[in-house]
Amino acid sequence: MKLFLPLLLFILTSTTLLAHANGVSPYLPLKTDPLFELELEKLSTVAKVPLLTKPYHAATIYRYLAKVKDSHPALYQRLKAYIKRYKKAQAVTHFSLQLNHSFKDDMLVANQRGLNVDDAYKITTSSFWQVNEHLILNAGGTFYDGEVVPNNSYISFGWDVFQVDVGYREHWLSPTQEGALLLSTQAKPALNVTISNPALLTDWNIKYEVSIAILEKQNGIQFDREKVPVSGKPALMSLHLSLQPLDWWTIGFNRTLMFAGDDGDISLKDVWNGISDPVNSDNCGGGGTTLQDCSQEFGNQQAAISNKFDITAFNFPLSLTYEYAGEDTKEHKNYQLGNIAQNFGLFIPYLTESLSLNVEYSKFHTEWYAHHIYGEGYANDQIQMGHWWGNLKATNDLASGTATSLRLDWQTQTFAQTTLLYRSATVDSSILADYQRSHEIELKFKKMVKNAFINLTLNFGEDTLGKKFIATSISYIW
Repeated sequence: MKLFLPLLLFILTSTTLLAHANGVSPYLPLKTDPLFELELEKLSTVAKVPLLTKPYHAATIYRYLAKVKDSHPALYQRLKAYIKRYKKAQAVTHFSLQLNHSFKDDMLVANQRGLNVDDAYKITTSSFWQVNEHLILNAGGTFYDGEVVPNNSYISFGWDVFQVDVGYREHWLSPTQEGALLLSTQAKPALNVTISNPALLTDWNIKYEVSIAILEKQNGIQFDREKVPVSGKPALMSLHLSLQPLDWWTIGFNRTLMFAGDDGDISLKDVWNGISDPVNSDNCGGGGTTLQDCSQEFGNQQAAISNKFDITAFNFPLSLTYEYAGEDTKEHKNYQLGNIAQNFGLFIPYLTESLSLNVEYSKFHTEWYAHHIYGEGYANDQIQMGHWWGNLKATNDLASGTATSLRLDWQTQTFAQTTLLYRSATVDSSILADYQRSHEIELKFKKMVKNAFINLTLNFGEDTLGKKFIATSISYIW
């Protein structure tokens, strides 16, 4: 991970790169338009797109779209027709209105920025204005039952090798589709500054992303166990670096660092030490660390190694994903991850011409999304920021567990989609709760009506505490 700063320094000081660089790029939808996003994932597998984070830059996707023009003409035409709206100087790129009705109890909807099944409505919008080649103004957000989530509101400026986004730009640090270990859309996005590159660098298709955010106020922050807990706004830094050593294999490295939030001062040296030497910044009191004063800990860190293998087996293109993550270090060694979480994924875009399959399985050791410094855990506005599994256990519960999802998408005719999604999770019983296996089934039917879609959804199941829920929704999507 020490490669991040040298890489950024290289980009900033390389006049050759900037002299030949193009402008910035808008972003494509993330957990907003399921049908279009499924088409993006199909392209990612078939064209071997070397991206392990989302949202995708429109310019990057457009570059790979030409690769499937002859082999998958229907996919090419659908994506090209949608991306046309991003090639204008200004446009409303998305609008949806969803009406919900919950019959029993409540539950967070996975990956929907804090939306609950019993929220009566949801409105989502996004738009942009490309002022010039190097400046884009983005506006929009998600609105539901008194909540305003400005997830599509930010300013983008710079070049295609060094794009800066300032505002509420979202981050999904994983090649998976249903559950990201480190950072996802489970919670609403925080105000952040992000630097990334729409244009992949060198023949190895290097992609970098660095972000620093200010989270919502959190209670129960306690760096010093001898002092009373305080309330404050922690900071969250995320780091990503990926490359494609082979045309069928992309590997990436991710870090998140949650720090500050109390009255203490944080210097750039503290941040650098937290990045470069987590053992002696976060692992207090052990025999393998020089940090013996636990009140001097930097904060809460996680790291992951992500892999995506785009291969063809028996004439079926497919993507295999594997992530190996740690919530801490092992045996006080910077090169070993502790409290392991693993994420396995299989995506087959064409089981048949109209049927696709996505399967994911995650296993968590103890202490994930919980921390002794932060009373609300690894959370923004009291909702865990990583995998949806984190919200199926009590706040700051150290328990381990598993999560499974299986999704079948059936495109019954041109621009129509039926989706069956099953989610299940286990949390090992702890002193905080006696958990049971959760089950959730989501059935969606999406039909094109003129130039828009009508979407019907049925969602039912029970959570890890045995609470049953059932909800329906109807939505208009453009």
